[in-house]
Amino acid sequence: MSSHPRQPALDGVRALAVALVVLFHAGFGFMPGGYVGVSVFFTLSGFLITRLLLHEHAASGTISFGGFYARRLRRLVPASLLCVAAVVVARLFGAYSRVDGLRVDVVGAVLQVFNWVRLAGTTSYADLFAGSVSPLEHFWSLAIEEQFYWVWPVVFVVIVRRCARSQRSVASAVAGLTVLGALAAPLIAWRWGADAAYWSTPARIAEILVGALLAAMMAGGHRVPAWARFATAPAVAVIVALAVVLPSGHGFAYSGGLPLVAVVSGVLLWSLQVSSLQVPSRSERMLSWRPLVGLGRISYGVYLIHWPVDVLLRERGWRLDTLGGFAVATALTLVLALASYRLLERPIHGAAWSPSVTFRRAGLATAGVALLAVVVPAAVPAVVANEVVLDAAEIAPAEGSLAPLVASTTVPPTSLAGPTTTAAPAPTTTTSSAPLQPLRPVRMLVVGDSTALYVGQGLAAWSLDHPDLAQVSVRWCQGCTFMLEPAITTFADLSGVLDASRALVDNELFGTIDELRPDVVVLMSTVSDVANREWSADEGPLGPRDQRYRTRMRDAYGELTLRLLGAGVPEVVWVVPPVPTAEWREEEMNDLERYRLHHDVIREVVAAFDMQVEVADLDRWLDEAGHAATPSWRPDGVHFTEWSARQVAERWLGPLLVGVALGE
Repeated sequence: MSSHPRQPALDGVRALAVALVVLFHAGFGFMPGGYVGVSVFFTLSGFLITRLLLHEHAASGTISFGGFYARRLRRLVPASLLCVAAVVVARLFGAYSRVDGLRVDVVGAVLQVFNWVRLAGTTSYADLFAGSVSPLEHFWSLAIEEQFYWVWPVVFVVIVRRCARSQRSVASAVAGLTVLGALAAPLIAWRWGADAAYWSTPARIAEILVGALLAAMMAGGHRVPAWARFATAPAVAVIVALAVVLPSGHGFAYSGGLPLVAVVSGVLLWSLQVSSLQVPSRSERMLSWRPLVGLGRISYGVYLIHWPVDVLLRERGWRLDTLGGFAVATALTLVLALASYRLLERPIHGAAWSPSVTFRRAGLATAGVALLAVVVPAAVPAVVANEVVLDAAEIAPAEGSLAPLVASTTVPPTSLAGPTTTAAPAPTTTTSSAPLQPLRPVRMLVVGDSTALYVGQGLAAWSLDHPDLAQVSVRWCQGCTFMLEPAITTFADLSGVLDASRALVDNELFGTIDELRPDVVVLMSTVSDVANREWSADEGPLGPRDQRYRTRMRDAYGELTLRLLGAGVPEVVWVVPPVPTAEWREEEMNDLERYRLHHDVIREVVAAFDMQVEVADLDRWLDEAGHAATPSWRPDGVHFTEWSARQVAERWLGPLLVGVALGE
């Protein structure tokens, strides 16, 4: 429909944009702001769509809404529906099993309102792990573009007609809308917060309108000077620099500043519109490089496919910020995107269907994929307590005096392993020697969050096979923390965590100690104790990188340890939890250093006590055993399965705790 010949350099711009996004989503630390690639896509789309409308109106004096929408449906819907359907099928075969709300995500993606679904939803604690990140998460940006496509032709016709009557230029009217959109973005951020500034259509519309404004200027007679071609390289450099320096999850992009990125994208597109009679710049020739043009041609499929592939690989333990992991993810994405382009997108986009046929077929396909949401299985809960095992292993209340906990004979290591152990022995650097046989079972009480629950369940199952060695009870709460002050600020929906933690630590724990009289109390918390907190408005939120945070964590852990020893607990064991391999929605939780600092605090607290306090370095053991990133051990990147927790207990932790209790 356009008289404009295809510009290879614009495909190069598409390739640049999608490359930034793919690198960002892979998790490379050198590109925390790669999301600016989406902004480049927005501006380019606004430019191309408006140029198409202007040409049609100039040629025919009108706009065929049916023709426009039919072309957009043939271009966008087939690949997006195929992607959604593939995600549903993958879920039926066990992939994405921990994604809660996938049914709603499917409907939101199909109906092109995914960004509003995200804004209307809430994030639960169980949704924060890698296994629960939706494989359709990236549909928010596609929804914004598609919403623009539905509305813009109507708005465009109104602008053209009004400008014809008032002698105003179309470009002036579009400029006014662009300015309004740019002003709305920071106001939305101020009034409704960072999520609305990033996900809502009104906050992002200015980025698309910048491209529309450029197209209107070009149609209004603006001639790009020859020297403009030398602006291509600086514009590309600025976009890449922004991808490198902008933070992820906060800052400029989340406070309404992205329209400024669109201005840079607009300059880039403007510089590429120099008359074809001019000699193209070296930068334009680079953007027209055939591999870049090829990537640009399939960029829509690459964008659609790369994120489900990333999530799927991460579920299976792949790290995509390594050369090998990124190469595998990229190869899979490119192969699937190329197949989609050649077998589906290009044939349907070029089909000579009438608008009515296109609408009918698109409607039927959309309804069919939307109905697939009905068959999406419910998510596997992130935390499931095996009450049968826990009840069977529960320590009986102590009545009268307990027999002294002393050793009788040495137990051969093979008798500790249990009949189900087939794996190789754990590394000797973190495995205790064979413990002594106690005259009575060691009474172990495990306390902590959901990670402690699974570790405790593994110990409980192990104790049922070795009733002469141990008895195990578990007390836990979701997201439990041993820092009972102050409020957690990282997760907006964890308001009940502190109340539940105080109830457990201040009330239930010490009553349980009086009742059960454990020989060993095992303490473990993985996530909440490294989340940001705010002690005072003057300080603002602090994280483990701040010395004040670590000092207060150390004080809280030390105080709890003293309280336990004062309550008569013979041995306290602090577990160094494994570093999560999860990909968090809250970007700061992906900072591995905060987990290392947490581990340092645990070791410092234990070192401050001469006796009765020990450390169990589960992070180190898991790493040396070769299972730190094994997906079958921690499918969501955080929690052990019942089987893997049992392996931890049999191969290392159970014998270790028996030895600690016996003073070995």
